[in-house]
Amino acid sequence: MINRILVVDDEESIRDSLQGLFEDEGYTVLCAASGEEAVARFRKHPVGCVLLDIWMPGIDGLETLSRLKTMDANVPVIMMSGHATIDTAVRATRQGAFDFVEKPLSSDRLLILIRNALEKRKLAIENQELKQQSEPGGLQDLIGTSTVIEDVRKLIRQVAGTDAPVLILGEHGSGKAVAARLIHKQSKRAAGPFVAVNSAGIADSRMDSELFGHEKGAFPGALHPQRGRFEMANSGTLFFDELTDLSPGAQAKVLRVIQEHAVQRLGGAEPVPVDVRLIAACSCDPEQALRSGTLREDMYYRLNVVTIRMPSLRERPEDIPLLLEALAAEQAEMLSGQPVRFTDDALAILQSSPWAGNVRELRNYVERCHILRQGEEISSADMPAQDQGGMRAEADISANFHHAREAFERSYLLYHLNKNEWNVSRTAEDIGMERSQLHRKLKSFGLKEGRS
Repeated sequence: MINRILVVDDEESIRDSLQGLFEDEGYTVLCAASGEEAVARFRKHPVGCVLLDIWMPGIDGLETLSRLKTMDANVPVIMMSGHATIDTAVRATRQGAFDFVEKPLSSDRLLILIRNALEKRKLAIENQELKQQSEPGGLQDLIGTSTVIEDVRKLIRQVAGTDAPVLILGEHGSGKAVAARLIHKQSKRAAGPFVAVNSAGIADSRMDSELFGHEKGAFPGALHPQRGRFEMANSGTLFFDELTDLSPGAQAKVLRVIQEHAVQRLGGAEPVPVDVRLIAACSCDPEQALRSGTLREDMYYRLNVVTIRMPSLRERPEDIPLLLEALAAEQAEMLSGQPVRFTDDALAILQSSPWAGNVRELRNYVERCHILRQGEEISSADMPAQDQGGMRAEADISANFHHAREAFERSYLLYHLNKNEWNVSRTAEDIGMERSQLHRKLKSFGLKEGRS
């Protein structure tokens, strides 16, 4: 995708000469004779950059630029014209054009511009990948040598080379999103986008627009056309985290898109072709979700081609030392300083703890250790009191969603309280919570300074 160029010009001779020039340099070239054709090709084939003529019949270059930028704001577009004005060049720049060239075209200058544009595109993709890797939930590899994690790796390798939909099951914090990204990275779609949808984070009123996109004027406030998540994931992978948080009606619409390979934008007249691989995650029992009606039967059977179950941390305690080492290095890089080290007696406690929140909770604990430590080594005596006592006391608690969420919230609040020296007003402002609401949370968790 990075080395693919889209050339848009209504003159066949110019298209042919540019195609020959770029192919001689080793690039893959797509051509379009109009703005409408350019938009259609761009939807189906991600490209590294676009070379776009301004004056064309039908929709002109500036309108085409606007539509391309709506579909992908980061794609570099080089505008070209034989009789453009300064005003036209300024308008193109304001709309996000990468550069502007005049006809007749200089081959040397054009090749330099193309190289610069593709380099910019490559950096944007790399930055996006780095951002994804730093998001919560993400050691970007499955760390461990246990049998259960090796079985997961094997299954990921087997399924990655296909386009089969995948259902990933497992407790909160067990690494479902990490597994989904690994499937994408090892697939033939790796050069395409990986788009994650937090199903619980989208209001029902915005669901259709978020997933399928909308046209300008489709509803009050729709001032510009917008791509939905399906279009964003075109030629790549679309990952639904917590699928059962989608309403049954929304699940039916998603299933229709998967079956028809096209989306209908709100307010749109024509379906938009999309080619995505679907991966979904679920932290509940799917059979129970079917019985309760939160998971549609047709959706379940569509997804249940390949199922991967992510093991809880309790099922692989032998992996905890390796995870601690990796998480400590991660925290040292993020927060500065040397990675913390755990003594054998501390490791024994950590390996026997229930970890209701799994790797997510373990990461949170390592972060606290890094912040509160007195030295580079942590023994059982040095472990933060709230965790050493709390983990032992909670060893008999079943690892369900509510306990995992409470453990995360408690740890999250403790971190920010310690960071703000237990100033409740400053902490509330720091985390974006009303002071009265924070007081109620502290009371519910029994948290007081010096007693955590």
